Amino acid sequence: MRIQIILASILGLTFALPSLACSTTEPLPPPNELVKSAEVIVRVRVRGIGPKPGVSDVAVVPPFAARYVTQVDAAVLEVLKGAFPAQTITFDGYEEERDDPNDRPVPYNFVRPGGRAGMCFALGYRQGAEYLLLLKRTSAPSAQGDLLTPYWSPVAPTNEQLFGPQDPWLRWVREELE
Repeated sequence: MRIQIILASILGLTFALPSLACSTTEPLPPPNELVKSAEVIVRVRVRGIGPKPGVSDVAVVPPFAARYVTQVDAAVLEVLKGAFPAQTITFDGYEEERDDPNDRPVPYNFVRPGGRAGMCFALGYRQGAEYLLLLKRTSAPSAQGDLLTPYWSPVAPTNEQLFGPQDPWLRWVREELE
């Protein structure tokens, strides 16, 4: 009987780990500081989710979740800040079948709901949807070279989903950049 209880406890903890709440000791920067700190800001449309496992930002993904993360392929629609000469960008994430709008007022001061549990970053992306990526360079141990990533400030709105060219978050960021 005791072995069954121990095994049930271990099994329960194994499945509970992915749902643990995110925690960070660093204070969340205000939205204007996020925009200022980002090296590059791009508006993208997700073209697809690749079958290859994620590699560029694995440092932000806990080991128990790394197997779920793949590569997101997105077309760059607009560069709002910095230099980004490529027409596409690839970064870690996974496919989401539904929208994940931020439920906070603009300017967002917290990540969209998909990033509020477990990993501190919203890693889900819907194919065909647009996102505003606030990017910074990373030199994660698993990254090949110096890569731009949206995963540089835990629980911050650095990769928010957009809903059209008049999206309030997009307009606010544009105004902040002027």
